[in-house]
Amino acid sequence: MIKFFRHIRQNLIMENKTTKYLKYAIGEIVLVVIGILIALQINNWNEWRKDRIIEKSILLELENNLERNIALIDIATAEMNEINKSTGTMIEIIAERKPYNDTLKYHFSQFNRSGSYLLKFNTNGYESLKNIGFEILTSKVLKNEILSLFEISYPSYVQETEVVNATWGSNPMWMQDYFYIGPSDPGLIPLDYGSLIEDKKFMTIVREMEGGRNRIFKVMMLCKNETERVLQLIKDALQ
Repeated sequence: MIKFFRHIRQNLIMENKTTKYLKYAIGEIVLVVIGILIALQINNWNEWRKDRIIEKSILLELENNLERNIALIDIATAEMNEINKSTGTMIEIIAERKPYNDTLKYHFSQFNRSGSYLLKFNTNGYESLKNIGFEILTSKVLKNEILSLFEISYPSYVQETEVVNATWGSNPMWMQDYFYIGPSDPGLIPLDYGSLIEDKKFMTIVREMEGGRNRIFKVMMLCKNETERVLQLIKDALQ
């Protein structure tokens, strides 16, 4: 092709056809420019296609992470509901001054389980996104929602849980003032049930621990709602 164009130029010069040569030269330049533009366009399209493959891979990983996070929250909330139910039964029995029975040791052991909700959210997809760069996402709305979920909602939940656990962690020293602490028995047996049901301090602790769990539960539900919303945005983007 290059030899062909060179042959045309040489013929035009030898025939002293200057005007035609200039037109030809301009045409050749235009063709070169068009070729360069086409090559750039193809290159840009290839880069865009590669970015979309990376974006899809990250979104699929995020989709998997968020689905697993929702499953974790569901397990934790089901457990928390059982504990709150057990705590409610214990409070009712104490309030009505009912006599002690063996089922109470189970309820006593349940109300102190506030330290099991520090969920370890799956964040692998988000870490991958941070390493590659948020500009890989074509949707600014989705980018902002993902940032909000991982940088605000999840840390708020963790912070709230840590505060509650720091105050009412599992098996604090004060438990020894009220219960036998034995490694073999899964329940808690009161040292003196008659004194326990009259102890206002104990009931205050029970109420405060219940309130702490409810605070965690509230933030947990917000996290679940946010996770479900962002998950749907990701699914829409993948479609």
